[in-house]
Amino acid sequence: MRASTLLASAIAVVLSGPELAFADCQTVSASDVAQDIQDCPSANNALKNNACNFGGAAIAESGGNTCASNGNNFGVLQLTRSNLTNTGYSPSQYLNLSAQQQVCIWAQQVGNSNTSGAYQTLSNSGSVNGTPVAAGMLAACFQFGPLICKNDLAFMQANGGACPSIGKGGVRATGQTLASGGANLDGNNQSICSWGQSIQNKINQAAATCNASNGSGGGGTNCPGGGITPGGVIPPSPGNAPVSLPANLA
Repeated sequence: MRASTLLASAIAVVLSGPELAFADCQTVSASDVAQDIQDCPSANNALKNNACNFGGAAIAESGGNTCASNGNNFGVLQLTRSNLTNTGYSPSQYLNLSAQQQVCIWAQQVGNSNTSGAYQTLSNSGSVNGTPVAAGMLAACFQFGPLICKNDLAFMQANGGACPSIGKGGVRATGQTLASGGANLDGNNQSICSWGQSIQNKINQAAATCNASNGSGGGGTNCPGGGITPGGVIPPSPGNAPVSLPANLA
């Protein structure tokens, strides 16, 4: 969960601003979000092919809570205020939507623009100057958007694979630094490396904790499949896992 994000549970008041009213909240799992992406007509192939990874991103971003907000990002996948403005929904209206509806709006607003440019470069790279490009880093790149991801990638290419941080070349996202194009950290001083690791941890946890009650019976990430068993389990083996898993999970 991003720093300063406020989570509401059940039917609760969202406290991030006067424009946010009562919301009927849901708490969903990484697998639920992955299924929602697969079921969403507005989700492009890049999102559907990485649905499990964005499920992990949702847990890192919001704890899986549809009412999560820090006043500038909203819902289970933390849609930004600028993107929300384009939907015609107010923050309160958006937070009252179901997880499926939020995911489809998120996919429609950011799916095409955020999967090009630096995201595409990273997705075609195994590493950047020795720093591995894992699924969590790709998800962080997507969530931060093209500008910050592009700037982080350029910094990594020029600095031996290291990402920027506060005091080490980091420029926090503000209205001014976003407008000037200089931001390479998000509003919480996270880079695609640092936030990518947080997302990666959630992806790995989803793989480690999958059990018979959610459809696996033997470990794996319970995410929608694209083969002969849609909705089945992607086992955590090197050949078909959606992420690079630690040795004890592979």
